[in-house]
Amino acid sequence: MKKIDILNVRLDQLVNEDSLLELRRNKLRNRMQNEQKLILEKYFGTSYEGFKLDIGKERVSVTNTDSNWGVIDFYLYSKWGAEEGEKFDKIELSTGSFRPDKLDESVVKRFEMITAFSKLVVDFEDDILAEFNSNSVKYNKLIETFYDSSRVLKKSIRDQEDDINELEKESIIEKLFDVDGIMLNTNNDNSLPQIQIKHNFRLNGVCKLRGIRKSVSGKSVDLEITTKYKNWDKNTFTSKIQNVEMVRFDNVESFLRSNKNLIV
Repeated sequence: MKKIDILNVRLDQLVNEDSLLELRRNKLRNRMQNEQKLILEKYFGTSYEGFKLDIGKERVSVTNTDSNWGVIDFYLYSKWGAEEGEKFDKIELSTGSFRPDKLDESVVKRFEMITAFSKLVVDFEDDILAEFNSNSVKYNKLIETFYDSSRVLKKSIRDQEDDINELEKESIIEKLFDVDGIMLNTNNDNSLPQIQIKHNFRLNGVCKLRGIRKSVSGKSVDLEITTKYKNWDKNTFTSKIQNVEMVRFDNVESFLRSNKNLIV
């Protein structure tokens, strides 16, 4: 097994470990949000005669039973502090304009419901916020226990990717300056790629690259580029070889990376 293959295997292992850590953190977040819903259900209940309740992780919405038109929403708001983290500090009410065609019993029930839930918030807002904050502290502390391991893993992943990129770059340079250069699969000649030569100049139909000279800094190369064009009248292909000076190596890397599946 080549060194780059060994590095890729290790990179996959590190990425999988990081994914498992993120999965565990997400499960804790989901549990925290589910408990938030249970807190809201405890105070608001799950139904009110003539209306439907939709309880989210930080919201209670009330709609008419016979329609999806919203009647009133209660939102829990939080803010972040450098020391205390997230803290829920208020519950706000939101209700749209209401102009009934006539005053009847449904109007009375609507405002009775709004009054009942508004009074509930007035009476128990401090209790609801306290339970939310207690729940938030509990789960955020658990989630934070994974941060150090995650930070170490992410650094290892970045280092591994840098090592792989460096080896790939060395391999590209070695193959590019080989006597045969780098050939591209020309089975589908109609879709041969293009390479950026200068900021305002590209060459289309590239089927081969060969390095001639590399600059002292390594930032640019002189290339022998073989292109292939179709003569639509004769239904034949014509190849053309041309030398191009001072092509940024970044452009060569980008070209080869984008077309790595075509490299023979």
